[in-house]
Amino acid sequence: MHPLLAALYVATLQFAAGALLATLLSEWRAEVTAGFLRLAAVTALAGACLAYLLVGGAGPGEWACALGLLVGTLAYTLLQFGRARGLRLVAGGLGMAAGLGGLALAAVARPSPLLGVGWTALASLASALALGTSTVALLLGHWYLVTPRLSARPLRRLCDLAIVALVVLTGVGLWYLVTYPEAQTVGPPSPLFRWVGLLSISLFPLGVTIAARLCCQQWPRGRAIQAATGLLYIVAALVLAGALAGNMVLLTG
Repeated sequence: MHPLLAALYVATLQFAAGALLATLLSEWRAEVTAGFLRLAAVTALAGACLAYLLVGGAGPGEWACALGLLVGTLAYTLLQFGRARGLRLVAGGLGMAAGLGGLALAAVARPSPLLGVGWTALASLASALALGTSTVALLLGHWYLVTPRLSARPLRRLCDLAIVALVVLTGVGLWYLVTYPEAQTVGPPSPLFRWVGLLSISLFPLGVTIAARLCCQQWPRGRAIQAATGLLYIVAALVLAGALAGNMVLLTG
């Protein structure tokens, strides 16, 4: 698989698996509405469709995992329009497991030449968590316009998970730059470019996510949730850019 295509495939797989994970967690805690869950499930399904369309050049194991993610997410989405909550949680859980398995197989098949399989898999899983939670949190922030009395707890929880994932990604990025200062990366071969890139796709979105978390007040709320939603736009965009750039770095050096 060409490195550019592989990076795009892994990024879409991370998005789909992470979004499905965040949606399942939100439903499991039973603190959000059915309408929001349907919107989040459709979003995860769109990512699963893209991942399946891009998996063609990968091995049979990755193809099977991408198919499992697609089928599981599709079943979970369709079951959102019924009352079989237990069945859809099982379907979604199986789809999520297939997606995470696909990320593990991708790390085994195409590990970073410098980091190896373990660190590549850790970075990929953390990226999936960051992508999924930031995107679903952004959707949930908008959903408060529909249900303004909804508790702030589910949004805080998603922000907390995004913070954990970004801390892990920042740690991996710092370790990579310190250990391999001359490693080839995308973009100009300049140490300054590498450090600015790390600040842009890990430390800066980490700080913005913390700010959004602080805005997730229960009561009195005012415009705090709107402020958190605006900040989450920045987080989601930077995390997506970081996923694409990070996958390219892992695949090239």
